[in-house]
Amino acid sequence: MKQYPLQEHITNRIRYLRQEKKLSQEQLSEKAELGTNYIHNVEKKSSNIKVETLEKIMEALSVTPDQFFNFQISEASPEAREVFEAITQLPQEKQTKVLQAIRLLLETIND
Repeated sequence: MKQYPLQEHITNRIRYLRQEKKLSQEQLSEKAELGTNYIHNVEKKSSNIKVETLEKIMEALSVTPDQFFNFQISEASPEAREVFEAITQLPQEKQTKVLQAIRLLLETIND
């Protein structure tokens, strides 16, 4: 199956912003007035997303297009993106612990 970097970015951003707002996939689907499994299907990359639907999702997440299309992570190395992707798959509580550990490690390295 062919990989599409923009689709990957959109999927990751939806998941990241949804988790940041502490919304379930079902809650975001409802808030964006979409089918109950729509966000699940988008995050699993089993359905393509239309621009109009993406705008509904951004509105439901209360983010602007500039905030949504934050491509900073795409400038990272493939290894950094892989680690980032692995972290985003964790539950929010574990993400927080991993990020705290990474920050501590960075402080130690930079001293």
